[in-house]
Amino acid sequence: MILVKYEDLLKEKNYTLIDVRTPKEFKEEPIPGAINIPLLLDEERVDVGTAYKQVSPEKAKELGVEAIAKRLPDIFREIQKHAKGRLAFYCARGGMRSGSMSALFEALGYTTWKLEGGYRAYRQYILENIKTYNKDVKYIILHGKTGIGKTKILQQLENKGYSVLDLEKIANHKGSFFGGVCEKEEQSQKKFDSLIFDYFYKNKPQYVIAESESKRIGNVYVPEDVFQSLGNGVHLSLETTIKNRVEVIREDYAGATIDELQKCLDKVGRYIGKEKYEEYSQMLKDNKIDELSEVLMLDYYDPLYQKSIEKYTYDSEIFYETIDEGVEKVVRYLNEKGIFGKEVTE
Repeated sequence: MILVKYEDLLKEKNYTLIDVRTPKEFKEEPIPGAINIPLLLDEERVDVGTAYKQVSPEKAKELGVEAIAKRLPDIFREIQKHAKGRLAFYCARGGMRSGSMSALFEALGYTTWKLEGGYRAYRQYILENIKTYNKDVKYIILHGKTGIGKTKILQQLENKGYSVLDLEKIANHKGSFFGGVCEKEEQSQKKFDSLIFDYFYKNKPQYVIAESESKRIGNVYVPEDVFQSLGNGVHLSLETTIKNRVEVIREDYAGATIDELQKCLDKVGRYIGKEKYEEYSQMLKDNKIDELSEVLMLDYYDPLYQKSIEKYTYDSEIFYETIDEGVEKVVRYLNEKGIFGKEVTE
């Protein structure tokens, strides 16, 4: 069995990274690019842990061996299905689970590695290196009120080959009380950090285009060095018509149910007073979504965002009637600054 550090693994190409932890562990804190082939399923690990605490370590090991023995044929088939090159196994701390799998498959004739320190060492490495990769990156930050279409502009810029860091996309959240609606699932902090590191490692950007964010997006927090860079970057002020903003909101939340929107409105209700809350709730019940979107933006979100707007000095102010026009004007600004998108081919 050969131990390998994550930074050395990054230099390799022909290998398969296999996470042998439970599906729950893998979902909350994966290494991007890894596949999950668990030794123990979630409920099996709970049973083993309970036996360890309430009976004895020997009983826990017995239960673990029995569970793993039943799964070995499935584990072997899964590894055969996915195996490419050397097999690199990891678990939480680089201990028994990854060690036993590495030894077993080495005995079966495979070439194996065990990730030294497991996921814990990987996480320590990425947190240190987010700082390193981020250090000399130039940030260009898009500012604008709710519904301005910043995320849509970022998406089009990315499609044109610009280096875009879409933190809200990575966070699975749009950044307001309504931000989690229409998203697939809540993001974990560890997965959020991993995806940010993955972006920096794969792109090694000289510049980053992002939108202005608060420290917290949904239930995750932007790494401190990245957050500081957002504040210290070059700032662009975006503005569009209220009509365009309503259209953007309508599109963003097209899949939301009335119940989902009401739950979000309940959170806003704590800050707007009973009379307005009841008025807005009635508009929602009457399915006056466009009217509700407009009044929420003008009466609630715009005054809140004004405080953030006043904190910065802007290098350029860009007004547009449509998202496409907004993209065109941002591209023109970037080109004037000597920043060009790479040609993107299918």
